Amino acid sequence: MTNIPDPYLSPPSQPWGRWVTTTLRNYLAKRQEYDLGTYNAIKQINLAVPQPMRAVLWRQTTGTVAVTTAGVYYPINLAGTLDPDTTFNMAAGTTNVTGLINTTNQARTMVFIASYDGEAGFASGIGLKLALNGTLIDATECNSFASSIGLVGKTMTQFIIRMEPEDEVSMWAANLSTTTDVTVERFKLLAHAVQ
Repeated sequence: MTNIPDPYLSPPSQPWGRWVTTTLRNYLAKRQEYDLGTYNAIKQINLAVPQPMRAVLWRQTTGTVAVTTAGVYYPINLAGTLDPDTTFNMAAGTTNVTGLINTTNQARTMVFIASYDGEAGFASGIGLKLALNGTLIDATECNSFASSIGLVGKTMTQFIIRMEPEDEVSMWAANLSTTTDVTVERFKLLAHAVQ
């Protein structure tokens, strides 16, 4: 009850009745103010608490990344499987399906570990870089040697990246030696929030 009606009291008791009703009104007003302050404080705490984020995207079947220029990185863009048991608040990429998207409304600092096994023709070097929203991150570059005689190279990189809401981090590959397409036998992309 937020409104206390003015009672009808006989004239000798009116001062006492007014004191009681005024005191009750003040008490209720303070309580409402306290309840509102408590609600706002809890809401701010809930907004400030980072949401957990993690994901594993993997593929175990062979695919090809088209190469037209040696040493140039191209999006792998081969669909993988997003592990439903471990993935939370992230989704598979849309611009480059070999990527992960932040599906929360929070900016988070993420650790990424990415690797692929592949080859690109006889005695060729293969490369891996991560990209944020399609922009390559040169500091993530890793290279490996591969050959076309059944031996594949494994490239692996790891990095910490700040992701805003809807940001996408994806994997890119390169043939460092020739223009032969890169054959990706398998890949893994793992991410988890650290802040």
